[in-house]
Amino acid sequence: MRPLRGAPLACCMYCLVTGVPRTEEHLIPRALGGRATLRDAVCEPCRRITGRLEQATLDREFVVPKTLLALKRRRARGKGPSRLPPVTLAGDDTPSTLTADAFPRIFSLAAFEPAGLLAGIDRANTPPRTDFVDCRLDLGTPTSHTIAATPPLPDPTAYAWAIAKWAYALAVAERGLQACDTQALRDLMLGRRDDVFAFVGTPSPRAGASREWLHDFAVRANGPWLAVTLALFASAGMTPFEVVIGRLLEPAA
Repeated sequence: MRPLRGAPLACCMYCLVTGVPRTEEHLIPRALGGRATLRDAVCEPCRRITGRLEQATLDREFVVPKTLLALKRRRARGKGPSRLPPVTLAGDDTPSTLTADAFPRIFSLAAFEPAGLLAGIDRANTPPRTDFVDCRLDLGTPTSHTIAATPPLPDPTAYAWAIAKWAYALAVAERGLQACDTQALRDLMLGRRDDVFAFVGTPSPRAGASREWLHDFAVRANGPWLAVTLALFASAGMTPFEVVIGRLLEPAA
């Protein structure tokens, strides 16, 4: 991922409370190849709240790319692969336990219709359709050509929520906390609202991302909104998401 400017924070990025101990926040989880962090960015109560759905999604929808990246890190340290999680292959009904060389390099990730706030649609009454994009991570030298089955996506809300969390962290790192009104998205992060698809979607028409980076992003205005285009697994061919961070603030008179 391209370098970040990294704005220092004086409060928790979720609850905005000052004067309490804070820890670092990963912009993209380390399990997905993220390295950049925001120092002193999240208080312990918010860390616990925001970590639950994120971890569930990492262990479910991202299990294949997460495992491939873990294998890459272990090889770089000169260690053999640890025990790999079972994975269901395309055409199979039950999970298989595979060796590292046979673990699938091709997997699918969910994409959606545009975010409700950008499309002018009430996503509470009109949930977005879900599509799946085939991705490929060419890591290592596989001995067989295996493809992971398309995941069932049992909890689209949790998956989209994790996308929103990472986009929000990237926006804060790039622009700080004063670039727009973040109240609504922070309420979503802390479980005070559940309309995640008002904020998270896939642009239409879809466009590919540069494959130069594993992940990439851009922060820009989209009408009255500040939005993040998040190209998660860009180098693997995943189509970018677009996440509304908040309404742009009116210039001071």
